[in-house]
Amino acid sequence: MNRRTLQTRQLAILLTIALIAYTGSGFACSASDVSKVKKKVADAAAILNTAAKSNRSLYQSGVYGAIGSPEAIGKRQKAATVIHQANEYLSLAVERAATLQPGDLEIGKQNIVGLLQQATGILNTLNIDNENIRAVISGAIAAINTAVVLTMAIKN
Repeated sequence: MNRRTLQTRQLAILLTIALIAYTGSGFACSASDVSKVKKKVADAAAILNTAAKSNRSLYQSGVYGAIGSPEAIGKRQKAATVIHQANEYLSLAVERAATLQPGDLEIGKQNIVGLLQQATGILNTLNIDNENIRAVISGAIAAINTAVVLTMAIKN
């Protein structure tokens, strides 16, 4: 098995494990589950961080093209820019989730969901011809969408 295939397979396994662990803990249904929202939003941010590391690894392994070539640098930078922009919204969502209280649940939910949706909107703009980074970004989008659904499911 060549190096590129092995790295792609390892990346796919890592994302699968992360998504299974991420989605396996269920959905909140009461104000007492506010801590689950905080955790899911933080988990989504961690998965996006993994996407950033994966982007760097893909570049360094030559998957984007010859290291140092304009093509490879361009792909890495394109993905890095989108990931960074989405991370800004996720960071704000993490901060907002950290202050979420049962008393401000409805407004807090709206704030968090809005920030998460902005993050996924940005991630969805990435148009790159590399299946590896598209898979990583899709995993991050799925994780963020799980946090959205969980946040919206909380009841007063």
